[in-house]
Amino acid sequence: MKQQTAYKLLAAFLVLTMVFSVFAYILISPRSQTEQETPQPTSQQEKYNPEYWTFNQPFYSISDALNITPYNSTNALYIDIESMTPQMIQWAQQEKIDILNYPIVGWMNSIYNSSTTKVYYSHLKEDRNESFLFLSTMSPEKNDFGYVVYPQQIAGNYVLVRQDPGLSGLYNVMGTPTVLAPGDTLAGVFEITTSLNKTATSYDQYAGLLNKVEPAPYQMLSSNVSFAKQYYMGIGPNNGSYKRITAYLDANSTTLKKLNQLKANSTEKGFTEYNITSVGNYTTVKIAGPDLFRVLSEETS
Repeated sequence: MKQQTAYKLLAAFLVLTMVFSVFAYILISPRSQTEQETPQPTSQQEKYNPEYWTFNQPFYSISDALNITPYNSTNALYIDIESMTPQMIQWAQQEKIDILNYPIVGWMNSIYNSSTTKVYYSHLKEDRNESFLFLSTMSPEKNDFGYVVYPQQIAGNYVLVRQDPGLSGLYNVMGTPTVLAPGDTLAGVFEITTSLNKTATSYDQYAGLLNKVEPAPYQMLSSNVSFAKQYYMGIGPNNGSYKRITAYLDANSTTLKKLNQLKANSTEKGFTEYNITSVGNYTTVKIAGPDLFRVLSEETS
């Protein structure tokens, strides 16, 4: 069977078992010898089973995360808590996303019963079909939650089917990073990470924009804004101060005018750097200053 067809079938099967995951797990019989060797859940599950922690992909920036995200991301967020100052951590821990009415870092802490060190979220949309992808790292590493083990490994990874209220039927693949997603999205991740051929990813959508910026502990981007076709913002520590980079693809005239107006008063506002660069359809703004919240509040939308 061709690999692309195999992954389409996998996606369809995972989506189907999102509804019937528990029943499918119980009723599949007889099991092969390989399936029998799969670690089985018990009434008191292990809080850490190293056999489950097999997934391994680069996870140092939003670019890395987008490179294993299926195509059609409308917006994405990356937070690296370990690379932030205490003040940045306090600010980042309040960050919310479109599908949660709760700060994402605190939510990740709660669903894994551990401390999140990095987290990434992407909202995926193709026509009327919507999905999402969470990637994260934690300390300590734990699988301390309700799950059943998918009856066979996929691409060499154990898949844990969540049983917690609110998460039932979602899939976890533990590792660096840990993946949490619906079945169709997880199948897309596996297709990207195991394919011998180039597979379209969400990074391809934003490559032009991301080539204009540099990694940062906080990064977000979106193609769902009114003032440009694509928008990026990254912020991080910079020699005792803070540096923010924003980038735009096809920013509208009102936004470009506002950017230049803001730059005119930059010194009075305490910024030590304020540069605007335009190359083709891309506009990049770099600002720096000692006051985190002044740097953050220099809005352009």
